[in-house]
Amino acid sequence: MEQIALILIYIHAFFGGIGLLAGLISIIGKKGKFYHRKSGVVFSVAMFISALIAIPITLLPNHKNLLLNLLSIFTIYLVISGNRILRFKKHHTLGTTDITITIIMGLIFFGMISIGIFYRVQEIPKSTLFFFFGGFGVMATIRDIKLYKTFKTNPRGYLSNHIGKMSGAYGAAVTAFLLAALDSSTLWIWLTPSIITLIFVTFWRRKIT
Repeated sequence: MEQIALILIYIHAFFGGIGLLAGLISIIGKKGKFYHRKSGVVFSVAMFISALIAIPITLLPNHKNLLLNLLSIFTIYLVISGNRILRFKKHHTLGTTDITITIIMGLIFFGMISIGIFYRVQEIPKSTLFFFFGGFGVMATIRDIKLYKTFKTNPRGYLSNHIGKMSGAYGAAVTAFLLAALDSSTLWIWLTPSIITLIFVTFWRRKIT
């Protein structure tokens, strides 16, 4: 079983590395241009595969980690939703898939907050992280719902949502990289990439509005 876990970890790390590099190119590249779009596609595919593989890894013996498991699901949501939101630019419509994703993830995020409450009551470490990521996810879900309702009056809302989702996915990738590279799981390693991502997203959202 450990050998299987090791193979999965190597594959996960390989695609995670590709995602980090492609994401950086996409961030540096001029928004909407060739390199931004192409590197964005590579980033999305690589991160989806990496996060998907991380889910079974975090369920295997000696590698169980509920928080990383949920963070992987969160990353998949950000990548899928962040790409699907671009459909609004052309179609101006909301599909059943988008509604389903939003509802399911909203429930998962509330579940994370519930776990945080349970951990806090039981005095289990890292309850703050469940509150933080669960709360962040609930905010993202609310932003989705607002976009769905106000898109016709705010046609550039999709762009703000896209930037937030893809930046969040990149922040999650950086978090996972730091956890592995530094072989540490302190609160600041978990939160610092998210805080920097929040500042970055806030800057760009103000720039495009």
